[in-house]
Amino acid sequence: MENGFKIIRRITVPPVFAAALLLIVYMTHTDYIGGIGHLLGGLFFLVVLPTLAYPLQKYIPKYKDRGREGQRSLAMLFSFVGYLLGTTAAFVFSAPVELKLIYIEYLLCGIGMLVLNRVFHIKASGHACGSVGPVIMLVYFGLYLPAIIGAMLVLPVYVSSIRTGQHTMPQLFGGSTIPAFMLFLTVTTGLLFG
Repeated sequence: MENGFKIIRRITVPPVFAAALLLIVYMTHTDYIGGIGHLLGGLFFLVVLPTLAYPLQKYIPKYKDRGREGQRSLAMLFSFVGYLLGTTAAFVFSAPVELKLIYIEYLLCGIGMLVLNRVFHIKASGHACGSVGPVIMLVYFGLYLPAIIGAMLVLPVYVSSIRTGQHTMPQLFGGSTIPAFMLFLTVTTGLLFG
């Protein structure tokens, strides 16, 4: 059973949910993504670049001997770089406003995770943030059926995180609230829409 929980954690890393979000939005509202070039860019910045942290950990001296904590730190760093570059590219290459919103959401969540973890030393769950965020975005875009399916997948993320000892319930809750707060902040302040 323990191995099953570890497998669930491995296949529910945030980039998997990011890929699902981009592909679902592209298949249902292509105009929200803006074509195959923007889709491929999104997959690179939100999926491939953050995922590279895992295989590259063993080659980066600062992180290679730090085990799971080093992996977690490096994944946050690679994710933040991907989110920042993606957001920049979206504005430079005039992506649709909906894709810009996805990038802004990821960037602000990355900043929120870094601030909580590095400044306040609160270990919010990146797994929770990365699984709940796409579900919230699907709801925002009115894609309710995929959102319901995504929400059902969040439960195994929570259970596996607790059963493997990676996170506590407050850490999962903290990670889950970040995307909701950041989307609310972005939409209500006109940060993106002016």
